[in-house]
Amino acid sequence: MGVDPGSRATGYGLLRLEGNRIQYERSGVIAPRPSLPFSDRLLAIYDGLVEILDEARPDEVAVESAFVRKSALAALQIGHVRGVILLAARQCGASIHEYTAPEVKVAVVRHGAAAKQQVGFMVRRLLPGLGVLREDEADALAVALCHLHRAPARARRIEVEPPSHRAAGPAWPKAFRR
Repeated sequence: MGVDPGSRATGYGLLRLEGNRIQYERSGVIAPRPSLPFSDRLLAIYDGLVEILDEARPDEVAVESAFVRKSALAALQIGHVRGVILLAARQCGASIHEYTAPEVKVAVVRHGAAAKQQVGFMVRRLLPGLGVLREDEADALAVALCHLHRAPARARRIEVEPPSHRAAGPAWPKAFRR
């Protein structure tokens, strides 16, 4: 599951990896009424996300990291939304993975400064058959795609030799020894 945090609209996208094929399951936006106080919008996002997580039971949740766009207040509010998302995801037992906006754009568009329209276009190309997507929904699916594209790298582990108790300096991984 990919999540694009927003205090006015939080996008989500559920994908399933079957062998080498990525299957679209569903996506949408949790959009609390803008007239609600901020704390009530957080509660609405939490409740909406918990409902989706309880139904879908994803193994992994990928969330876009926060970054300062417009103002410190906007960044602070996104941080609160991310906290609600991380809490809901952990409560459902999913592992959490975080990606920056440039990482997501590189994974989907191959350009870290791509415009939102380019991201939406590529999401629809990579997941054929999708209709019109809201911007936050497309961004959430892009986060999920980024996570799935990173799966092979996460599966690889670097083998490091355990440190020895020799006095001849630090124990380096075999790859760095002469």
